[in-house]
Amino acid sequence: MKKQGFAKVRAAMKGKGFIVALALSVAAVGFSTYYAYNNIMNGFGGENSDELFIEVDKNQPGVPLVTTTAQSTIPSATTATTTPPQTSANTGTEPQTEPANNFFAASSPRTMPSDGEIINEYSDGELVKSQTLNLWQTHDGVDIAAEIGTDIKACGEGQILNIWEDALWGVCVSIDHGDGHISSVYGLDANVPVSIGQEIACGDIIGKAGNTAECECKLAPHIHFEVKKDGGFINPLSFIEG
Repeated sequence: MKKQGFAKVRAAMKGKGFIVALALSVAAVGFSTYYAYNNIMNGFGGENSDELFIEVDKNQPGVPLVTTTAQSTIPSATTATTTPPQTSANTGTEPQTEPANNFFAASSPRTMPSDGEIINEYSDGELVKSQTLNLWQTHDGVDIAAEIGTDIKACGEGQILNIWEDALWGVCVSIDHGDGHISSVYGLDANVPVSIGQEIACGDIIGKAGNTAECECKLAPHIHFEVKKDGGFINPLSFIEG
């Protein structure tokens, strides 16, 4: 009976021996791995730890540069300013208007070109309806009643600036009075007794009423009289009255 019992024990131990040997082998491998890892990690803090890292030359091509601040390509409001181009005070683009002479004086005598009644006044930039053209426009002078053949006088001393014939205004004469004042009379007869550049005195005859202004032909016989100061229209009556 005792021999049969020992046989069973040996058989049982024989089957478990392989399992025990396998467990011991696994434990040994695990211990060896832990020991090796521990030695490596302890070496990081030792004297030869710098040998584990390789210095990289960041200036070599293909090595990305590490930046800590992103560079914006959009300029800021304080730097994105536009400087206007410098311009000279004297550009020469504005023509300088100089009187042809300087003989006009405030004390010089002045007179109306004709003694007739004013039938249309200066509109001072306001639109008025033209009886002849049937449209609204400014009236930049005064219309003075004058029968055909009436002598027309220079309204002040000066120099004949221009004589011409206009398709709408007929025969015209302008006088430069100096200091930027220029007077003009429209609707004269074709026989003008003065010439360009001629110096005249206030009251000298510069022509005769001819009623040649086609743009105002529906009005009673008259002349159109206007005055400019530095190129802009002014009320002729203010010039005459001084």
